[in-house]
Amino acid sequence: MNYEVEILSYDHQGRGMARIDNKVVFIPNTIPGEIVNIKITKDKKKYMEGEVINFIKEASTRVKDLCPYYEICGGCDLLHIPYQEQLKYKQNKIENIIKRYLGQNITINNIIPSDNQFHYRNKVTFHTDGKKVGFYDKKSKKIASIDTCLLLDDCLNTYQIDRNNLKDDIVLRTNGKQVLDNGHDKIMITIGKYKYNVSLESFFQVNTNVTYKMYEKIKEYAACTKEDTILDLYCGAGTIGIYVSDTCKEVLGIEINEQAIKDANENKDINHVSNIKFITSDVAKVIDKLGFNPTIVLVDPPRAGLDNKTIEYIIKMKPSKIVYTSCDPMTLVRDLNTLNQYYEIKEITPFDMFPNTYHIENVTLLERK
Repeated sequence: MNYEVEILSYDHQGRGMARIDNKVVFIPNTIPGEIVNIKITKDKKKYMEGEVINFIKEASTRVKDLCPYYEICGGCDLLHIPYQEQLKYKQNKIENIIKRYLGQNITINNIIPSDNQFHYRNKVTFHTDGKKVGFYDKKSKKIASIDTCLLLDDCLNTYQIDRNNLKDDIVLRTNGKQVLDNGHDKIMITIGKYKYNVSLESFFQVNTNVTYKMYEKIKEYAACTKEDTILDLYCGAGTIGIYVSDTCKEVLGIEINEQAIKDANENKDINHVSNIKFITSDVAKVIDKLGFNPTIVLVDPPRAGLDNKTIEYIIKMKPSKIVYTSCDPMTLVRDLNTLNQYYEIKEITPFDMFPNTYHIENVTLLERK
C-alpha cells in the first residue's frame, strides 16, 4: 500500500521522518518539508520504513545528480543535503542526544567543519564478490559496483586495481601523494609538526584535515604542564600521545593491535620523542596492573565505547581530567552518565570527520569534581 506523507524531521541516521496513523516512518533520501509518495518496505510494531516512489513537493535546496551511485551505494547518507544543512543536522543531532540522555545543560560548541566536503577520505576498503568491485549497497551486503567515489582522495580514485582478478577485498590508504596497498608496508602522514608512519592494519582517522583540528582541540582540553603524566588508552599508532607529548612530563599508551604499537614505536623515534612508552594489550586486561598514576587520561575507544572495568579503574586513578574522543554519540552518553558521578562534563566539541554521512566525531572534556 502506498501513502502520501510530509517529512517532518531527520532521525539519527539522516533519514527523513513522517507519521502514518501515529506510527513513525523512516524514509531515506528525504528532506523536512518535502511531500512524497512512499511504499512501506518494513512494518514493525513501533515503526515503519519506507522508500520514495515520487516527490510531490521537493525541497528547493535538494542537491541532485552529484553521484550516479547514490541511490544504490551505501557509502553516503546525506549527499542530497547541502553541506551547511548537513552541519546543522549534525549539530542538532548531538545536542538532542546529549539533552535527552544526559538531561543537563552541557556546553556543546559549534561543529568544526571539514575544509573539504568531497575527496577527503585517505582510506578505503573496496569489496568484491568475485564479479563486482565497489561498496556494499544501501540495503544488503551485495556489492554496488563503482568506478569513482566523491568521498575518496583523488589518489585512491585513480589507483589502478586489477578488477578482473580481484578475489579478496582490498584496503588502500593515501597521504595525498602515495598509495599504500596490501603489497606495501607503510605510508607517512603529517599532522601539524608530526610525521606518522601508518600501516594498513593500524587505526588512523580517515579525514586528515579534520584530524589536525581535532588533535589541536584535544591538546587544548588536556592543557598539560610539565608536571602532568598522561595515560593514552586505545592509542593506535601513538598519534595523539605523541601530539601532546611536548607539553607534559610523560605519556603511556596502550593498544591491543600489535602492528599499531610497532608503528607507534617507530613514530616515537621519527619524531624524536623520548617521554612516551607503549604497551601492547587489551586495555581492560591491563589497566588494573599498570602501576601508573596519570593526572590526565585520553581515551579514543572503538565504536562500542568503554567497558565497565576500564571506567571503574579510570575513576580509581582519579585523574584531574579525562579527554574522551568518540565516534558514536550513543555510547558516549552512556559512558558520560557513569563518569558524571565523579567528573563534571565541561564541554563537548563535535567534528565533521565524515561529510555526506550521518556519522559525527566528538571530543569531550571532563574535570574531576
